[in-house]
Amino acid sequence: MAEQAQLSRTFVANLEKGRSKLTLSAVDKMAEALGVTTSSLFTARPVTRDEGASLIEEVLALNLMAARKHLNLTQEQLGQQSGVSMYVIAHIERQARNPSLHTLAKLAVALHLSLEELLSVPRHAPE
Repeated sequence: MAEQAQLSRTFVANLEKGRSKLTLSAVDKMAEALGVTTSSLFTARPVTRDEGASLIEEVLALNLMAARKHLNLTQEQLGQQSGVSMYVIAHIERQARNPSLHTLAKLAVALHLSLEELLSVPRHAPE
């Protein structure tokens, strides 16, 4: 797994022991190595990854902004509700940050979404 995901063996071993902080980038690399979509790792049935799959950072940024705007929340308000700094939220929306799964879970709860929904490519194009 480590070799296929281009992660260090130490990182993967520590991850398996619960000693590593899992980031979106690491999860995406493991999903790619397994040939499945990143979002489907959080479901009962993994979905095969398409060849031209969207970048997970872009998918996350778009979904985060759309969900936040749907709830009429500013970055500051989402930060207050989630316990995640508005600066971190801004960096995620600009695709300038590799958030931990812990951070994503906090945001998902505040947005009333699952991690799968937060990380899935929207099924229809935004209007």
